[in-house]
Amino acid sequence: MNISIRQRARAQKGRYAMTLAGCLLSLLIWTPDTSATQRDPATPPTVTLVTAHLLPYSIQEGREQGFMVELVREIERRLGTNRPVRFLPWPRAIRNTRLSPNHIIFPLTRTQEREPYFDWAIEVAPIHMVFVTLNGRRLDLEQARQLGAIAVQQDTPFEQYLRQQGFTNLVVTTSAAPIPIRMLRAGRVQAWFTARDLAAYSMKEQFVSGPISYSDPITSGHVYIALSKAFPDDLKDAYQSTYRAMLQDGTYQRIMSRYLRN
Repeated sequence: MNISIRQRARAQKGRYAMTLAGCLLSLLIWTPDTSATQRDPATPPTVTLVTAHLLPYSIQEGREQGFMVELVREIERRLGTNRPVRFLPWPRAIRNTRLSPNHIIFPLTRTQEREPYFDWAIEVAPIHMVFVTLNGRRLDLEQARQLGAIAVQQDTPFEQYLRQQGFTNLVVTTSAAPIPIRMLRAGRVQAWFTARDLAAYSMKEQFVSGPISYSDPITSGHVYIALSKAFPDDLKDAYQSTYRAMLQDGTYQRIMSRYLRN
């Protein structure tokens, strides 16, 4: 009985030693398979298109898409990619593009503060910043300083410009148009500082029928299709060359004429 126990113990030790030796051998000859974790260089990177509800540039809901959305979707169609356009709160869209690679953002106004954080790939259209009133007054900058309150959208070049000019009579709102228009109608503000095209389109959308006055441009710039600083060069080139083709074949003007009629 004791001999049998000792024999079984020796057999178990032998099997354990063989198993251990097999494991050690497999470690020596095993090569990790990295094909599942390494991306094929030929596979295009994931690219994200972001915008916000900013009439008439990009329209989240309604019968029209906004001219910047239409331009970008036509570029995507011609490239055969047709990526979706994501609507985000405007500060988040800007932050995501600034901090993450492979983002396309529009419509982005070029300013000195934003200059180093984006690739200003495609200049699309001029933007003229004006004071809008419903009382017939065409304001200049100094007259606007004397008003009780001016509506302006938060975290935009509109707000930034007036603050740089020393304005302290601003009523800041996250809304691009509906709330400033309601404030004007209710007399809570005496003027609205925004882009002329944005104001003209929004006034029609809100059925404002009273006298609408626009100042001469207080300052001007351009809106862009901009990119993250880290962005594929080949896709940037494709976007730019496709956009140039749309300028030449009349597509750009056809789209723009439906929105900028004022």
